[in-house]
Amino acid sequence: MADDNGTDTTVTGGAPHGSTLDQWLEWRREAKRRAVKEQRRKEEPFQFGFTSLMDALVVLLMFLLVTISSDPLNVKMDNNLLLATSVSSVEPKDAVPVVIKKSFIAVDDKEVVRVDCRLSGAPCDASQIARRTFCDMNKKECGGGELQQLRTMSFFVDKSYKEDADENSFLIVPLLKALEEKVKMEQEENRELKREFKGMVNIIADRDIPFRLLAEVVHTAGVAGLSNMRFAIVKIASR
Repeated sequence: MADDNGTDTTVTGGAPHGSTLDQWLEWRREAKRRAVKEQRRKEEPFQFGFTSLMDALVVLLMFLLVTISSDPLNVKMDNNLLLATSVSSVEPKDAVPVVIKKSFIAVDDKEVVRVDCRLSGAPCDASQIARRTFCDMNKKECGGGELQQLRTMSFFVDKSYKEDADENSFLIVPLLKALEEKVKMEQEENRELKREFKGMVNIIADRDIPFRLLAEVVHTAGVAGLSNMRFAIVKIASR
């Protein structure tokens, strides 16, 4: 390419082929800027980023805490909850937890309905329940008559909490509502994770809870969509 004086100003030497003198000079200036920037980057001391590392450590710590505390049967026994014993070797699995104590029924550690107690026709008090637990664990320290009387305690859910306030009903309404909410949450979670909803429930019941109340809880859980049931026990050595 020629300038106004007829001189060819087309240049090469690293610039795009056929560039004019002005384009070549601009290309040289840009190349020099890039070279200076690269040299400065190499000379700058490496800066270690603690923020990212701390974030990773926090996430790892939270994961470990959740993993350690996520025992499917995280049961704390007390005067209102003593588990039955068995030699069963079935391993516990993560499921909706329903706890039946001598004083209330809970879903996922949240109390949903009261359990009433009667002894000799009168309401039980906390000291009587504690005494029964003590005698169950220390039979030799309680007289036979006292132990026999304490074992006549009856535990039940008042009819006001049942369907149509019918004493003969097996459906416990507050428990049903709590379980339906839990089932809905788990179904949505499984849908997001593309997992199968197995409808599993862990029933953790005090060993003094009568069969009638257990049957009511089982029936209510089934109505809520939890048909795969497991009962918690204290494992003992096989004979």
